[in-house]
Parts: sequence; C-alpha cells; structure tokens
Amino acid sequence: MNKQKIFLVIGSTFLFLFIFFISSCSTERIDSQDEFNSYESPNQYLNSKKEGEQVFVIDTNGTGPIVGQDSTLIWISKHILEFPNGDEVEWPYTVKLIELYTAQEMIYYQMPTVSQGKIMETGGEIRVRAFKENSQGIVKELRLKEDRTLRIDMPSDSTVENMNVFYGYDSNGAPNWTTSSAAVGGNPADDFFSTTLIGYRANIGKLGWINCGKTMQGHNDISFTSETDHLENVAFFTYLPEYNSVLKAQNLSSGGIPDSTKVKIIGIAVNADNELFNSYIESTINSDGSFNIIMQATTDLELSELLFSF
Repeated sequence: MNKQKIFLVIGSTFLFLFIFFISSCSTERIDSQDEFNSYESPNQYLNSKKEGEQVFVIDTNGTGPIVGQDSTLIWISKHILEFPNGDEVEWPYTVKLIELYTAQEMIYYQMPTVSQGKIMETGGEIRVRAFKENSQGIVKELRLKEDRTLRIDMPSDSTVENMNVFYGYDSNGAPNWTTSSAAVGGNPADDFFSTTLIGYRANIGKLGWINCGKTMQGHNDISFTSETDHLENVAFFTYLPEYNSVLKAQNLSSGGIPDSTKVKIIGIAVNADNELFNSYIESTINSDGSFNIIMQATTDLELSELLFSF
C-alpha cells in the first residue's frame, strides 16, 4: 500500500471517529434533555388558593361603609349605580369585594403589580363590583352613573405620598394597570390617593380592579434557566419587599428591576401526578442576570408558610 492510500485510510478513519464522537455528544445532550423533569400548568392549583370574593347584600339605606375582612372601606349606595342600559337600581343589590394586600395573596391570584411594563410600588389591590337582578330576572353587573364616583379606603401600616389610582384591565389575557379612568370607560375621578390615619383614600371612577400604586424606574432584567428541569410550565414570581411589588415572569424573564433591590423569587409547578414543586431564591439585583433553577418537591403547607413569610 502506498503512502497516499495509507493517508486516505487514516483520514477516513479519523473522520469517521470524529463524526461518531460528535453524534454521541449530540445524542447524549438530547437524551439528557429528555430526562429533564417536566411539569403541568400550575393554574389549577393557584386558582384553588385564590382569595375568595366577599359578598355583601345591601337591602336598606344606611350611612356605610361596607367593611372588608382586611379592613377595606367602601361607600356605595344605589344612588350612584345603574344598570348597563341606564335603568335605576332599587334594593336589594349585591356588592362583591376581593382584597389583595400581601405577596401571598397577589401571587396566588396571579395579579402582578406591573403597569405597561413598569414595576409599581403598591399599597394593595382590590376589586369592587355590584350586581342586581333586572326586571327580566337576569342578574346584571352594575356600573357607576355618569359623573359619579365611589369612595374607598385601603388600609396600610405605613403610607407613601403621591400614590396613584390605577385601574386594572385585561391586556392580551394578562392583567395590566392604567392611571386613566377614561381609558377603561370610567368617569373623571381622583388621580391620587390621599393619606389617612388608617391608610389611603380615593374617589374612583369605575368599578373593577383598583391598585394604590406608583411606578418606578428600573432597567435590570432577570431570566431563568435549568440543567435539570423543563421550565415552560413553571410559574415564576419575583417579590420586591421594599415596594410590596410582585412580578410574574413572561417567557422565563422579568424586567425593569431597580438597582440594589432585594428580591425573593419563587417558582411553582405541578407534575403529571399532581405533586407540588417549587424553587426559592433570595438575591439583590444590581444588573441583568440569569438564575439556574432546581425544582424541589414540596407540600401545600410548606409552600403556603413560605409565601406567608414574604
């Protein structure tokens, strides 16, 4: 065999081994991805933990206010309400209230405090609605009469000046917030909350979701990756204790976090056997960054106690 043939044989053997090595590495990588832990959507679990809607039946005239279980105060009389077609409202009618003041409550309800991409410092989120059966026996959601407002007081142990009145609305299936009552079909009302001895007070221009908050400037983005778990069905929430603000990750990323902000990050997932998993990280954010996630088995009680400690 001449030298040219020897070189051809050696070259072919080397090329074969190289391709085999690359193929093996690729296969191992694919196999390892296939062995990652997979999860289902945690929405059913989170929905089961949501704050219940409080129901108040108003059947007579009075001085008010309605008092929520977390001490929200609402002054709402039939004189400021009407049916969607403009008909007058008579007693009895029903008022429904949801109160979200803690990180645990906002996380379980999946109601982040982000307004059009900007993080909000918040004094809490509430939803106020009113209902009445019409003359055809159909229950209708009521609205405020033109130019009428609804007074609310939201409790707080400490207050911050110049907190805006935010109105909640749906944005492509996700909650969002705006300071414009007109943008959500509401009446002219207070732009800011005033402070009281118990917290915040404002006259609002539309029934529905209300947030007592203030947007903040921040430019740090964080993301989530894993070498052990598929994360596409993991719900990630980032809590900013200094601002009582909750972010929910979109496409495994959260952004707009101010410098030197301490955060608590919780990932929540449920597997195909309906077993609960979570990951928990505490950090201080000073720049863009990525967190490596390792999901761990947990229980409903353990997760609830962890969120309560936020």
